Amino acid sequence: MNLSRLNLNLLPGLKALLDTQSVSKAAQIMCVTQSAMSRTLAQLREALNDPVLVRKGNRIFLSEKAMSLHEDVNRVVTEASSIFENQQFYISTTQRHFRIASGHTVLERILPEVLQKIWALAPGLTFELQAINPAVDVATGKLDLSIGYMGAREEGLSCFSLMKDRMCLILCENHPLAHESFSEEALRSFSFVVQRDNINLHQQSEINRFLSSVQVKTWSPSLSVSLALIKGTDCVFMAPASLPMFMEELSGFVIRECPKNIPKVSFDIVWPEYWEMNRAHRWMREFISNALLEHIQSKDLDMFVTESEESQEEKSTPLS
Repeated sequence: MNLSRLNLNLLPGLKALLDTQSVSKAAQIMCVTQSAMSRTLAQLREALNDPVLVRKGNRIFLSEKAMSLHEDVNRVVTEASSIFENQQFYISTTQRHFRIASGHTVLERILPEVLQKIWALAPGLTFELQAINPAVDVATGKLDLSIGYMGAREEGLSCFSLMKDRMCLILCENHPLAHESFSEEALRSFSFVVQRDNINLHQQSEINRFLSSVQVKTWSPSLSVSLALIKGTDCVFMAPASLPMFMEELSGFVIRECPKNIPKVSFDIVWPEYWEMNRAHRWMREFISNALLEHIQSKDLDMFVTESEESQEEKSTPLS
């Protein structure tokens, strides 16, 4: 293939189309007219010998080839733009759009204030926020940052360990097991509510085995919905022990230890590794990470430990 004949100017347009699966939305991102983006799509179809976008019923989807190219295109475009952007990086004038996912509680209670502080220093940064969803794959470039990621760390992701936490059981204060000791066998008599937006929770082998031994009555989208579901019932909500950090009002509920020893779960911030050296992304993720760590450390809770504190504990523990 003659590289001199390749139109590399098509790459940003291809990335926009892959990211949005929409000609009109891609045009908005590229700051061009919809007809101009349609011409770009036509050129891409000819160059790739592929439709890129296909219609199924009333919806538009990426073609199989387009899906297979998504991660590579994101990496190439991001790394290429970083070469030039990093040479003239001033956070006060940098313009970037980032897609961030997190759990409902962080989205509603913590991120708004953090983003307002970011805008004061970096007015050119814009964001698209969405709730964590197991269907949203960070590694393929559908997200630029995922906060509160749980489970196995996938290839192609960079990671910052935010905190480690243990899982516990939340019961109504009048639950039969609220104030007495109980076995795992006794626990199987009650139905469970499990929060769905804890992405990759099901990939934690010990948690998965525990949940497979009980009846999960409802998969819930958020902490508040989960608490509403178990209120006044004999249902059990399995949740991180750091729940009080996010929910100011827990009256009427009791937090109990799991009868089975489940290893601590790591809550991470992850991003595609091709963003690693981009200065705007690094500034943004470090600002958010520091704000979240400050929030965690401001809570006087002994139910969880940050990664750094855990390392200190391990070093200070005498060997037997």
